[in-house]
Amino acid sequence: MPITPRRLAAALLTLPVGLGAVLASAQTAPLNDTGQAQCYNAANAAAPCDEATTGNGATHPGQDGRFGRDAAQAAGALPAKTGGGAAGFDFTALDAGGNDTATGSHACVKDNVTGLTWEVKQAGANTDLRYTGHAYAWYDSSHPSNPGSQGANTCNGTLPGSLCNTQAYAAAVNAAGLCGQTGWRLPTRRELLSIAHNGAASAPSIDTTYFPDSQSNWAWWTSDTYEPVPAGAWIVYFYGGDSNAFSKALTYSVRLVRSGQ
Repeated sequence: MPITPRRLAAALLTLPVGLGAVLASAQTAPLNDTGQAQCYNAANAAAPCDEATTGNGATHPGQDGRFGRDAAQAAGALPAKTGGGAAGFDFTALDAGGNDTATGSHACVKDNVTGLTWEVKQAGANTDLRYTGHAYAWYDSSHPSNPGSQGANTCNGTLPGSLCNTQAYAAAVNAAGLCGQTGWRLPTRRELLSIAHNGAASAPSIDTTYFPDSQSNWAWWTSDTYEPVPAGAWIVYFYGGDSNAFSKALTYSVRLVRSGQ
């Protein structure tokens, strides 16, 4: 599809029983482009991203692939990246001490466009705090209307009391000083959508060189409560880079983020 979640200005959302719904979210700055560098014609076949295909008089005007960082990268007109990455993304891999390193065994990723730094999960033993297979309930004790669920032992006893929830996980990662830093937190919905690669040829919709832990069927928690029904919170589902709202009592993956240097 030429239209991606971060290019839509608004979306109609209904939340049925089970707290499941799909959101197409607006893009806010400073965030990445969508990763979509391909355009489509009236027959929904791949076509050049030119005026004839995507202009105001075309069947599908204003497509992602004609504009922004991704289009500049495809045309060879994007300024040199600080790091690397697919399409217009610009990432730098960091080791456990927060130093630039090669991809493959990195612990974090710096997004050179947004300035955010992202956690990379561990694929080793399930006794590791940041093991990629662990899942967590959504919990924030400071939330005014519905703090969520403290969870159960869905992370192999790696958190105090075997209560596997987002707040306890962030606290543990901060105590460990991941990549030499504290300030790790759940990302907002739009922050997490900023690393969705909607131009990926196949799922998962993310740059797997820098985020090798993102299986296509995984959902990842954000910090955003679904305010009309505060028992729900938003996730980003990297099968197609879309966003949904689900019950805070359910267990999903967590990818922490931190702002600043």
